[in-house]
Amino acid sequence: MVKIILVTHGHLAQEMLETAAQIIGKPTDEGLAAFSVTAAASVEKEAAKLHALLQTCEEGAVVLTDIFGGSATNISLTASKDLPKCHVITGLNLSMLLTALNSRKKLSAKELAEKIEADGKRAVINATELLIKGL
Repeated sequence: MVKIILVTHGHLAQEMLETAAQIIGKPTDEGLAAFSVTAAASVEKEAAKLHALLQTCEEGAVVLTDIFGGSATNISLTASKDLPKCHVITGLNLSMLLTALNSRKKLSAKELAEKIEADGKRAVINATELLIKGL
């Protein structure tokens, strides 16, 4: 099964996992991890820790980060650069995480990364405009 690893600033990763558990129930396997990046984090040290975890993901991994260009993404890209079955997707939102949790047993890491990206983009909606249009 594809591993899901959240790498975010502060405690967002852990909070996202807890929120997802409230919606779909707590996952029972070990295929999840949450990494918190602080202002004092060393990109090299944190990337080495994450790299060690990613190397154990035989079926691949999808790393979800909060914002492109941020420390969390830079750490994730550094950690995964030589691992072809590891995909880093930025812009983490709850819809992306729910897709990841619900689809990771059925798809390859690459297919899952593509689905997460597409579902995350579809989840961004200007609800006010939608309401005004009467849809």
